Amino acid sequence: MKLGLHSVSQLIEYFPRDYRTETEERAIAQLEGELIQTVRGEVVACDFINRGRPRFEATIQDGEHRLALVWFNGHYWQDKIVPGKILRVRGRVKFFRGFPQMSNPKTQFVSGDTPTIDQAIYRPVYPATASLKTEQLETIVRDALADFGEKIPEWFEPELLQLRDMIPRASAYAWVHRPADAVEAAQARRRLVYDELMLLQIALMLGKRARADRISAPVVRVDQLLDQRIRKRFPFALTDAQQRVAWEILADMKRGMAMNRLVQGDVGSGKTVVALYAMLACIANKLQTVLLAPTEVLAEQHFISLSNFLSGSGVKVELFTGRTKRTSKSTKSGALSRLTSGEIHLAIGTQALLQADIEFGNLGLVVVDEQHKLGVQQRAVLRGKGLLPHYLIMTATPIPRTLALSYFADFDVSTIDELPPGRRPIDTRRIPREHVEKAWQFVKEQIGLGRQAYVVVPRIGDDPTSESDTASVQELFTQLSTGPLKDLRLAALHGRLSSEEKQSVMADFRSGLINVLISTTVIEVGVDVANATVMVIESAEQFGLSQLHQLRGRVGRGAEQSYCLLISDSIGEEANARLAVMCQTGDGFEIAEADLRLRGPGDFFGTRQHGLPQLKVADLSQEIEMLKICRHDAEQILDRDPQLRTPVHQHLRRALVTRFGDGIGLSTV
Repeated sequence: MKLGLHSVSQLIEYFPRDYRTETEERAIAQLEGELIQTVRGEVVACDFINRGRPRFEATIQDGEHRLALVWFNGHYWQDKIVPGKILRVRGRVKFFRGFPQMSNPKTQFVSGDTPTIDQAIYRPVYPATASLKTEQLETIVRDALADFGEKIPEWFEPELLQLRDMIPRASAYAWVHRPADAVEAAQARRRLVYDELMLLQIALMLGKRARADRISAPVVRVDQLLDQRIRKRFPFALTDAQQRVAWEILADMKRGMAMNRLVQGDVGSGKTVVALYAMLACIANKLQTVLLAPTEVLAEQHFISLSNFLSGSGVKVELFTGRTKRTSKSTKSGALSRLTSGEIHLAIGTQALLQADIEFGNLGLVVVDEQHKLGVQQRAVLRGKGLLPHYLIMTATPIPRTLALSYFADFDVSTIDELPPGRRPIDTRRIPREHVEKAWQFVKEQIGLGRQAYVVVPRIGDDPTSESDTASVQELFTQLSTGPLKDLRLAALHGRLSSEEKQSVMADFRSGLINVLISTTVIEVGVDVANATVMVIESAEQFGLSQLHQLRGRVGRGAEQSYCLLISDSIGEEANARLAVMCQTGDGFEIAEADLRLRGPGDFFGTRQHGLPQLKVADLSQEIEMLKICRHDAEQILDRDPQLRTPVHQHLRRALVTRFGDGIGLSTV
């Protein structure tokens, strides 16, 4: 089935997206504008018009009153709807010059003795396809519910349901698909949201408790002397927020249990500095560390910046990217040998560090930059190398509170909520497509002042090396280098360049040999060139809010005023809302909350890659209070019944294993 429904259980969990009230059958004279209504009448005229937009038109009459009907592209009605037939039609009524009409109404052929609909009906509206209408889905789901509805098991004890004023679970399924009215539909949804969030919270808590019971992780201790030695590596003092987060990390690592901490902070807040503090603490305790980045460009950026911090120290740093696989056998073998022996203290790389032939001597800390860009299984492979290492995640995509309480409830979360002194807000402006020449003129003016600029084009495909992405970069490169920016030094950066070519382009840009870098979103995170003061984002309406904020964060890294120019066509209410938010605020947390409201949780922060199922009913942008209730109730249940062994929880236990597998520490036994 195109909808991906292959079982009865999937059918009854195919929930309505909305409901509609169908009024009782009315006379044509009683019709009201803008309401969906049902009426019947005899066809008195009809015609198929095949000019302009093809349409079939008919007029029905009941007594002295008439209703005009039109079906666009409705040629199939020509031989069916003819004068004398009696139709019952349902649709939204509009008035034109005082005359009622319906467009594309639902249509039934009836006879004079067909009973009228004498009361309003509250009906579900399902996500449908061209070949499977909502009415057909309603019938299919109703039949499945009739066969299976009474077999729906209860998950929670009666006392808890009474405390939370929840209807029984079986009733929730019956009412969500066939509610008598809006009140029943709301009660059903509330119970299903509770079930969904409870399942998620219990699974996250079980996973967190299971990790706490595993083999102990390396103990990392930092005394005053070591603290001072580490601080001397930074040419600046840590901010109060950086200091607080560093202490939170150290408190985790000295307990002897594996840390699982997420550090969130706005672009430019100094997350990498905090991560380096933690890595140096581990290295001083004779442990190896890994910094894992989602792209070669970002891995190379980290390698350069951390090598500068560690210049003159005894810390051995090595880069592992796709280039590592292309080096000579002896060179590669030597690097892998140094990693296995523990000679390399800090390995920086991409997914190349996840290869089966890479082993660590004594891995103590894994730091992952922008974790949402790496899959769960890939992270698990790295974490399985050596002992159970500490795990630190950095993200510049601030997590809305609802996501932190749900998808990331198994992490301890630290927030760097302070920017280093001297950072200026980035002046963000929207440039309509018809005024794009003003953007290029502004870029030229900034270059004339000795600055540099980025120009980012949207990624067209999912594959970062796709030809379409390359073509879009090359097309704009040609257009600008032969047109408005022809007197400047331009370069292109995209996924199809080799690692060596990317590294060369970025080196030239950092050194100032390139004025304008035209790129895909490969520069979205981590790239740090203080002299770049202009970010131009082409077709900005195609980007999500969080990604726009990330891209904007590539400028504003130095002391000079920086700018972000959003070139866009005026399209769509949601796209316009995103761009308005960007121009109004530079606060990453405000932007994250707005992004969640506009896009929903499914795409935010790559939650699809977090290894958790998509929520079918709950709207995380609206469910903060229910999340709090579920966290409390989940803790209470697990405190009393840690493995859900009591009979009242057997169905809940089975549902958790079915949904999440055995990674949460439960089995079907």
